[in-house]
Amino acid sequence: MLAFQLVPLPPAVRLGLSPHVGAVDRALWVDAPQNPLAGPAMPLSIDVGATRIALALAVTFVAMFWSGRAVFARGGIRLVTRGIAWTGLLLAGLAIVQHATAPRLLYWHWPTVFGAPFGPYLNRNDFSTWLIMAIPLVVGYLLTRIQSRHRGATGFSLEALTDGTAVGLAVAACLLSAALLTAVSRSALTGAAAALACFVWLSRNRAGRSGRAMLLAGVAVALCVAVAYANVGALADRVGETLESGVGGRRVIWRETWLMVRDFWLTGIGAGAYPRGMLVYQHEARGHFYFNHAHNEYLQFAAEGGVLLCVPVAVALIAGAYQIGRRLRLDDTPIVWLRIGAASGMLAVAVQSVWDTGLRMPANAVLFALIAAVAVHDAGEPGLKRESGAARRTRP
Repeated sequence: MLAFQLVPLPPAVRLGLSPHVGAVDRALWVDAPQNPLAGPAMPLSIDVGATRIALALAVTFVAMFWSGRAVFARGGIRLVTRGIAWTGLLLAGLAIVQHATAPRLLYWHWPTVFGAPFGPYLNRNDFSTWLIMAIPLVVGYLLTRIQSRHRGATGFSLEALTDGTAVGLAVAACLLSAALLTAVSRSALTGAAAALACFVWLSRNRAGRSGRAMLLAGVAVALCVAVAYANVGALADRVGETLESGVGGRRVIWRETWLMVRDFWLTGIGAGAYPRGMLVYQHEARGHFYFNHAHNEYLQFAAEGGVLLCVPVAVALIAGAYQIGRRLRLDDTPIVWLRIGAASGMLAVAVQSVWDTGLRMPANAVLFALIAAVAVHDAGEPGLKRESGAARRTRP
């Protein structure tokens, strides 16, 4: 569909698919023909350059997913997850220190106009999107390692927690949680709560009573450590603001985005073309703010791709959810905890996307592709029982 948006179409066909595109062209370009039927062949996208970039990124992310899925089927899933955990440990530490010492400077040097940067991210919500995917995955890997080193088939032991890598993973989970509370992103905190509920629900039959108690105790410890780093006053203010004003300014953005969705319901304005489209459709706060994204991933998909993009995306999501459920049912190895963590992180982003568009950041989309590959990778049919008991106990 993204490639189709770049194909030059005869004026009659282009206007037939997107009847309002002529009016938008005239509002954006001084040399646009007054009679759209007399103009040259043009693509459906109103921003061809942005759509080309979006297409290249989409191909990259899909290739990342399929490559990760193929690699994880042969091994390497723990190595990649460790890399994510250690990267998150460094990223969270950097973000906390940078925000505490220079809250308006990117890398202590470049000033920012809006918001407060966190590490390489200019926006707290984009930074938090990465965190809410990484935290459940790191926790899942920690439980995978503990169960792999435990002699019993179910449950966990305190002895396994003394392992150096397990301690490092626990520290990473705590510091990532601290960074999440420091960012004070309300949408991400909502997504994190959904991830926690999902993780607990999916693990209800995977651990014994002692395992569930240890899991809940670990969550409590992580939260206590995270609160010690966070600005509790700022967090309380943000929560209070949410209770008082609800969705606040997002309602205005959604209303004006909906006008774009209504006019381009079939084909959209073009992937990546939302900022240019808002030059025409934004009417409120024009002199103060520029709406460069919809603050709702689903609404932005509808605006940029219309029905022709939303339908295949919805089919892919439904098929992915079915495959994740199937893998979770079949997998009785310790790797199932990694699957649970990945699935919980994906749900967290799905919930956060109601209020934000964090997956528009390439780094976040890459991580999403990797955790999706973790969740659905094929460890060997049938039964997904590739590893022997001895291998599971000794593998790092």
